[in-house]
Amino acid sequence: MTQLTSNPEDFAPGLSITGDLAATEDVAIRGHFDGQINVPGHHVSIEATASVKARIVARSVTIGGALEGTILAAERVWLMPTAKMRGHVTAPAITLADGAQFTGTVDPEKTESGMHVARYRAKQA
Repeated sequence: MTQLTSNPEDFAPGLSITGDLAATEDVAIRGHFDGQINVPGHHVSIEATASVKARIVARSVTIGGALEGTILAAERVWLMPTAKMRGHVTAPAITLADGAQFTGTVDPEKTESGMHVARYRAKQA
């Protein structure tokens, strides 16, 4: 598992990553990412230049680029006008800006139990 210890700016638009990411700070993805992102106490930002296929566990998520996968967020998910998401969101709140594209499902009720399961799995890894 990769531990992110430097600034989120290190994930530049030309960077392509495959694998699992765990961090102790906010993460900004500007390039290509395929895998899992596990930052339960922090924010994940999928920038407009990003293309991501992932399972994301975070406090909150902002999507400006393309995301295919699942999100488990403790607080909120924002889809910006440039966002293109296909997948499943489990979060107590979701905001879709005018122009955002979303194909999938939303489950606002299982957030707390999902976060408990995610923390347990992270400890087991």
